[in-house]
Amino acid sequence: MNNIVFKKTGREIKSAISNRRTQLEQRLEKRNQSLNEFLKESKKVRSYLIRSAIPDFGHRGNIGYRLIGTDDISSEERQEIDQLCQRIFEIEQELLGLSFVVTHIQDDQVFELTIEDLVGYGFEA
Repeated sequence: MNNIVFKKTGREIKSAISNRRTQLEQRLEKRNQSLNEFLKESKKVRSYLIRSAIPDFGHRGNIGYRLIGTDDISSEERQEIDQLCQRIFEIEQELLGLSFVVTHIQDDQVFELTIEDLVGYGFEA
């Protein structure tokens, strides 16, 4: 299937991208809400920032034990926030890339796309 080439016009690509952007924006909105909830907890945000500045080499590594206060963020919460922020970044990058494509292609221009291109632009199965 890697050898199959699909011919699509710029207009078709823009239409598919429009649907893909809508899906991504909805997912981004949910993640931004979660991040905003976390940001309201100033003690946890402070703890997250401070703990993020220290390299984490496992539970003990060569550093020895670490004392965690009651107001400090847990390792699990830190990992969740790391993953949340990483996913927000990835979605925003994808949205920017799609905007770039929409801006720079002509409606009547014909493109040869791979299946990966089709999926990436949001074409339906």
